[in-house]
Amino acid sequence: MNFLKLSFLLLLVAASFTACSDDEESCLQADWVGTYTGTADCDGNSESTTVTITASGANEIVIVYVAGPVTTTFDPLPVDGCTIFRENSAGGITGSVEAVLDGDDLTVTEILTGGGFNTNCLVTATRQ
Repeated sequence: MNFLKLSFLLLLVAASFTACSDDEESCLQADWVGTYTGTADCDGNSESTTVTITASGANEIVIVYVAGPVTTTFDPLPVDGCTIFRENSAGGITGSVEAVLDGDDLTVTEILTGGGFNTNCLVTATRQ
């Protein structure tokens, strides 16, 4: 009988560990909105940057970052968690953007390819 109780207890403990998992945090539109500062590294050239994220519509955001004389704007991107990805092609050029929000830390990766060039930018910034 003690063996049965011990087995049941061990099974219960094991089940409690498997029932608890690290659920991926879900980000809402309001979580993204704000001003972030950090660096933009585009093809090996690093510049200080300010990233501004504003709400657009019911569940979209607009990301704008300024690095040196260049301003880059990503038109309304739908918010569906803490990672946003969009890719578009036109005129032989493909562009993609991936934005990841981890608490107050933001990472934006932008890649443009085609037309004889390849440009990669990595923006890392922290909410102010």
